[in-house]
Amino acid sequence: MRIIGLTGGSGTGKGTFAALLREKGAGWVDADAVYRTLCAENRDMLAALDAAFGGVLDQNGALDRPKLASIVFADPEKLKQLNAITLPYIRAASLETMCAQGDCPFVLYDAPTLFEVGADDLCERIIGVLADTETRVARIMARDGLDEPAARARIGAQPDAEFYRARCDYIVENNGGIADLQRQADAIFEDLCKGE
Repeated sequence: MRIIGLTGGSGTGKGTFAALLREKGAGWVDADAVYRTLCAENRDMLAALDAAFGGVLDQNGALDRPKLASIVFADPEKLKQLNAITLPYIRAASLETMCAQGDCPFVLYDAPTLFEVGADDLCERIIGVLADTETRVARIMARDGLDEPAARARIGAQPDAEFYRARCDYIVENNGGIADLQRQADAIFEDLCKGE
C-alpha cells in the first residue's frame, strides 16, 4: 500500500484537492474524520483529553470540540499536548482505515498536522496545499462559521507556507479557480502513478 501525505493549513482547500484525486482513483483517509470518530467512540482518549484540558466533555460525556479548539488554538503548547494525547489513537485507526481501502494506485493520508505529529514517516511522498492568508480567512469563516479574529487566530497557530515548502515533495497553490486546481491534480496524479 502506497501512502501519500496530504497536508496544509486550515482553509487551504485540502479537501477539494483530495476530491479531485479521489475522482481519478486515489484512496483517501481523512485524519480529521478519524479523530471525530474517535471523539465519539473512544472513551479512553476522551478521558485523557478531559483530564488534560479540564472540563472539555459535556454532560453526556461527548467532547465539546469548540471548547477544546478555543483552548488549543490559543496556546501552541496546549496544541502540542493535544497532539501528544491523540496521536497514538489517530495513527492506529488511520492505518486500519488505509488497509481497508480497495484497489487504488495510492491512498492519500489527509492530515493537517502530518509533520507536527510525526505521521510523515508513514508517507512515500507528501503534497502540501497552500493558499494566501486572505483566501484562507474567507474560507474558514464561511466553512466553520467563525468570525475574522477567530479565523486569523487559527491560521496564526499553524505553520506558515515556508514550513510546507521546505518539507513537501509537491506544492499545490490553491488561490485560483477549480480549473487551475484540476490541472495541478492531474499533473501530480500522473507523476505519482509513474512511481508505481
